[in-house]
Amino acid sequence: MYKQVNSLPEQIEEALNAVLPALHPSNNVCIFGMGASALAGEVVSDYADGSDQNPIGVVRGIELPGWVDRETTVIFVSYSGNTKEVLIAYDEANYRGCRIICITTGGELMQKCISNKNILVRLPRGLQSRSAFGYLLGYLSSVLEKMEVCDAATALRDVLPTLKKHRDSLLSGKNTLVDDIAKMLMHKIPVIYSLANMRSSAIRWKTQINENSKFISFCGSLPEFNHNEIVGWTDDAKNKMFMPVILYDDNASNIIKCMTDTSIGILEDKKLDIVSYHVSGASNLEKNLKCIILGDFVSIRLAHLRETDPVADIPVKEVNELVVVDESEL
Repeated sequence: MYKQVNSLPEQIEEALNAVLPALHPSNNVCIFGMGASALAGEVVSDYADGSDQNPIGVVRGIELPGWVDRETTVIFVSYSGNTKEVLIAYDEANYRGCRIICITTGGELMQKCISNKNILVRLPRGLQSRSAFGYLLGYLSSVLEKMEVCDAATALRDVLPTLKKHRDSLLSGKNTLVDDIAKMLMHKIPVIYSLANMRSSAIRWKTQINENSKFISFCGSLPEFNHNEIVGWTDDAKNKMFMPVILYDDNASNIIKCMTDTSIGILEDKKLDIVSYHVSGASNLEKNLKCIILGDFVSIRLAHLRETDPVADIPVKEVNELVVVDESEL
C-alpha cells in the first residue's frame, strides 16, 4: 500500500500519456462511481467549480438525476467493474438512451459496455481501487478534456512537478509531519474539515483512515461548521474523544480565513487539541492533491502505529451483504 500511495504522481503521469478512443464534445456530463472512483470525479468537479469550466455532476448512488437524458454523457467509473451501484445506474442510463463511457479494468461493467457498443477506457489492473486513485483521476481528466468539458488533464500536467516535490518533501528524513499527525490521531476519532472548494480532500482523508487505518473517521466542511457542529464541539462532554483536523486553505479570501480562524480559536478556548494543515497552490486541484498525498501517508503511518494491515480490505462476506439487491424491486 505504501508503494502504491507513493506512486500517485507517476500513476497520474502514466494515465495522462495513455491513448484514448475517439470522443465527442459534450456540455452535459454526469459521473457515477463509489469510493475512490467517485472521488476522482469530485476532485475534477472541485477544479471545475474553481474555474470557468463546465459544471460536472458526480453521483454516489444508483439513481440518475432527472436532468440526465439522451443528450447527457454519463461516465461510469469503477475500478473493479463490479460495483453494484454503478451497474444498476448503468442499466438505467442505457434504458434512457444516454451517451455512455465506461472507465474500468473489466468485470461486468466492461461486459455491458462492450455488449452495448459504448466507449470503453481500460485501466491498469492489479491494484485495490483506493491505491489506484492516480490512474482513476488521470484517465478521467483526460477523457473530460478530450470531450472539451474542462482542461483538467492540462492542469494535472502542470502540477505534476509540484506534487512530486511535495511527496518527496514529506518522505525526507527531516520531515516529521506525517508521523506527528498520526501520533496525534492515534487515540482519537478524527473529524476532517476543509473549505467547500476542497471537499474532496477531506473525503479522501476520512475514507483512507477508514480503510487503511481501520477505524472510524468523519468529515465536514467550513464555514457550514459554524452553523451547527460548533455547538456539539463546545457543549458535548464527549468532545475530547474526537480530534478536528483542519485542511486550511492559505489562498482563501480574507473573510473565509477570518471565519476559519475564529472557529479554530473557539475550539482552542475549549482546550481541544487540533491538527491544522496549511496548504497553498495555484488551483483547487493542486491544493486538493497536496492534501490527499499527505492524508494517504498519514493513514498508512496510523495503520502501522495501530499494528493493522493497510492492505487488508473489508471481508468479502460483509461487502456482499451490503450490496445484495432484490432486482424485482428496481
